[in-house]
Amino acid sequence: MNLGILCVGRTREPFIRTGIDKYLRYLKPYAPVTVREVREERIDDLKDAPRVRRKEAERIGKTLPAGAYVIALDERGREFTSHEFAAFINATLERGVREMTFIIGGSLGLDESVTKQAHAVLAMSRWTMTHEMARLVLLEQLYRAFTILRGKMYHY
Repeated sequence: MNLGILCVGRTREPFIRTGIDKYLRYLKPYAPVTVREVREERIDDLKDAPRVRRKEAERIGKTLPAGAYVIALDERGREFTSHEFAAFINATLERGVREMTFIIGGSLGLDESVTKQAHAVLAMSRWTMTHEMARLVLLEQLYRAFTILRGKMYHY
């Protein structure tokens, strides 16, 4: 399975970049992972949020790989425990999906057009976190899911 992570905006924080690189290395034996970034729209005023999300959604749509199983990460999505997430990944693999792309929105989240077109919508947590931090957490949970599925000693 090929994994893709499509993010709005760049990872600017060095400590987050270090963590992302670590989990990308850890995931190599399990699945190739591609991280793509699309430009984040400038926010001048929060009243412009719908316009900003629409513009970012257009960029996301142009960057999504054709035929990928798309999972949008949104606070209103379905929540999983780590074991449930591993089971979700496994069930998706068993259905023959060969390319899975996770979408992480910008600081204002994802436009509804993105979540409506996604095959699945997942919530990472009830907590709010930066979109940069969400990338790191997603990669760690993907690694954890694969170690659970393979019976490795990472998840206790």
